[in-house]
Amino acid sequence: MHQVSIDFVAGSHGNFLEFVCNKFLGKLEINFNPFNAAGASHTKSQSYLKNRLFVADHYVLKGRALTKKVIKITFEHSDLLLLSSVCFLRAGDMKIDSDLLEQNTFNKLNNVYYQGLIKNITDAYPEISLSNESPDCPRHVLREFFKFGFHHGATHGLMSELDKMTYSSEHQVFDFEFKQFYNTQLFVSAMHDLAAWYGTVIDNVVDLEMLHEEFLNRQLYKHDKIQADSIISAVQNRQEIPIAKLRLLQESYINGMLENMYQIEMPFNQSQYFSNTKEIIQHLNLSST
Repeated sequence: MHQVSIDFVAGSHGNFLEFVCNKFLGKLEINFNPFNAAGASHTKSQSYLKNRLFVADHYVLKGRALTKKVIKITFEHSDLLLLSSVCFLRAGDMKIDSDLLEQNTFNKLNNVYYQGLIKNITDAYPEISLSNESPDCPRHVLREFFKFGFHHGATHGLMSELDKMTYSSEHQVFDFEFKQFYNTQLFVSAMHDLAAWYGTVIDNVVDLEMLHEEFLNRQLYKHDKIQADSIISAVQNRQEIPIAKLRLLQESYINGMLENMYQIEMPFNQSQYFSNTKEIIQHLNLSST
């Protein structure tokens, strides 16, 4: 069988899809678990690297040559909360917990993967100086900074990278949706479609389902969007509920979505996020409407 390129943006599970494709479509004999401590599928044996038929990389973004057949992992604006969180944790195995990004911000971002963010943050907020001597960045500044990526999804850095992933007419491209990674039924269905595109069938669906369940169990952020969307829904319905502690990117996402809906700016200089939806409803002046 011919080799296939898997082209993906960092954090969008390209290495997991590579492993699954080699095991269930390429029929490779694989005797190792791909998951590392952070849940990324970055573990690969020398035998696997030598014999794999599906190879995941950031092909277009790195200017690397593609095979004729290409699997492209796609995503939408609605996927950015999960994708951003995973990207911080796993890209380059940096293991950045985005929820604690206000602590030692400079040193966490001062690397080849995220160095541009330091300049973007300090350009947007000149009063912030990030350096070895002043490494922290206030949480409310980071909340506001990331909010704009959710508010204006088309300008989000990850969406900009996806937009660059275009191919010539000579390539046969299969689009694999990011959201399909987070539902076993959708994932298995997509794998069947991918197998047909490749010209094979999946022999052991039970093993595929078990592997995907293990994948899901290792996704720290799989419930984050569900939780954030439930808060947004409660605000829309004028329902007063407590807000449990949220991750930083969840706070940014909620603020960005609410600003889109109501065209009212959410608070900036807010060290502690809202403790209940009543406070948000009052800020948006929704209680009397």
